Amino acid sequence: MQPLPKRLNCWKLCLALPLLLSSGACSSIKDVLEVKTVEIERSIPIQNRPRPLLLNDVHFYVVTPDTRQNFETRFEKENGGLVYYALSVRHYEDLGLNFAEVIRYIKQAQATIQFYENAATPTGSVK
Repeated sequence: MQPLPKRLNCWKLCLALPLLLSSGACSSIKDVLEVKTVEIERSIPIQNRPRPLLLNDVHFYVVTPDTRQNFETRFEKENGGLVYYALSVRHYEDLGLNFAEVIRYIKQAQATIQFYENAATPTGSVK
């Protein structure tokens, strides 16, 4: 039986030999790896725009104490009943400001949609 140090050297050699052979094989590759940047065309589906709003007409009647009796008679004859909804002048102004805010929001949303449609399609193909 061989002494322990010689056996240990043999094991070291057996483990090191495949490592040396495999690392040397990498240097024998003659092919050069070439990296290319290729532009690909985006294929983002454009969704249809939402259908436009179909709003009904709303009529506001301004009634004062002087015109109330005449208004009630005429309104009941035309519509069959009478219901009061009251808004103060300040709340009527707030209603107008709220509509302006909704219009602002819609315009910003349309601009955002237009931006992304232009970014996702080739130049000049979106109206």
